[in-house]
Amino acid sequence: MKYDNQEITEELFPNFSTFNRAINYPYFAPNYSFSFYKGEFIKGICDDLNNRIPILSVGSNRSPYQLKRKFSLNQDICVTPAILKDSDIVYAASLSSYGSMPATQWPSWGTEVDLNVIWLNEEQLEIMHLSEALGVAYDFVKLRLGTVKIKDFKYAKQIYGYVSIAGVFPFYDNKPKRLSKINAKNVALKSYSEKKALLSLIHSLGIEENKLSEWIYKVVSNKAYRVSIHEKLKSNAMKPKNPDWEIVKKSVRGNLII
Repeated sequence: MKYDNQEITEELFPNFSTFNRAINYPYFAPNYSFSFYKGEFIKGICDDLNNRIPILSVGSNRSPYQLKRKFSLNQDICVTPAILKDSDIVYAASLSSYGSMPATQWPSWGTEVDLNVIWLNEEQLEIMHLSEALGVAYDFVKLRLGTVKIKDFKYAKQIYGYVSIAGVFPFYDNKPKRLSKINAKNVALKSYSEKKALLSLIHSLGIEENKLSEWIYKVVSNKAYRVSIHEKLKSNAMKPKNPDWEIVKKSVRGNLII
């Protein structure tokens, strides 16, 4: 089923300003399977998944908006709803190239998070590695078997993901905060919007709240400044104990998006 309705198209692929792109992370994600197929957004799966690699999406990779930016509609990709068990999705001690505080996985016993899994071919996986700044911002990981359940069908093989290398932003009370836009059951952590998380971040840097828009523009336009903030965040980050994943060592060719 193609989606041509203007209202739906704007929900899936909004035209954000720089500021709104930063504060609207991790963006809208459908609760159904979808594909990019032959240049169109299609509801349902339009390709064979057997030869594809399943990647858990914990942040903006859940969203058609972000996937279109990374791959374009001309790359045939498939996405299926999934549930992540015994972890929550929290703010990483990092900054994206578009000014958001990105997401990462964090152990949380009994929590179940509504996410999705992207099914990529080898070439697309290399694109994803570059977009995730593999080895600098994120590690590529194997998730413990049984922690991810695909909603539409049974799948018992290995599922992969990305986890922040720096760790988790501790906020004012030295505790992680979960992303309020991502639905979950049995949560144990407080939920913050992206804007509230960014306001907490700039407060920790001694920047006034009314400077958020100006600061985001500086983060986006000045890579050296962005990297310097990333290093500051990394020095105070929290690391998970006994995580449900194992790092997979990978080398990539091309320019990382940092």
